[in-house]
Amino acid sequence: CGDMILAGGHRIAAVVTRDDAVRGWAEGQGLRVEADPRALIGAASADWLLSIANLRMIPAEVLAIPARGAINFHDGPLPRYAGLNTPAWAIINGETTHGISWHVIEGGVDEGDLLAQREVEIAPDETAFSLNSKCYAAGMESFDSVLAQMEGGTLDRTAQDLSQRSYFARDRRPAQDGVLDFRVPAEALSALVRG
Repeated sequence: CGDMILAGGHRIAAVVTRDDAVRGWAEGQGLRVEADPRALIGAASADWLLSIANLRMIPAEVLAIPARGAINFHDGPLPRYAGLNTPAWAIINGETTHGISWHVIEGGVDEGDLLAQREVEIAPDETAFSLNSKCYAAGMESFDSVLAQMEGGTLDRTAQDLSQRSYFARDRRPAQDGVLDFRVPAEALSALVRG
């Protein structure tokens, strides 16, 4: 996504990451890199804040930095799969499709208006790792739509139907808690292990 932003002639004020590969990419582009988003408070300005592959809550003071708003990439179809580890939960729940969502950061966690979504198929032998890889690919493929909305100055917002919302908290675990119960169908056991 950073490459697409730069290729579009835009400037990236800073990259916040603890990932060595992302840090290396950003430093290779000559970009400011921080490990803690609070380092940007009072020291950076931007039109947009993009949260991509980020598993941490962004402090309100950091969300206040961008003049135009903040946008999040989520590896699940909102509102049905909000929260964390949603590819794993989709497999465990026996879903045949999953998806990704780009949404405005506002309201509660993963509750903001949708900007773009893509569906991905779940193969019968899908693992959480392979499904997550498909989600990241779908996120990259759909980012051009989000970038075009930001460039145009008008977001194509669709409110989420929060009555359809499911939320998977960081500490949520399957009911089996890692124990395989051989009284349940083999398909359910396979889904639990693959998820």
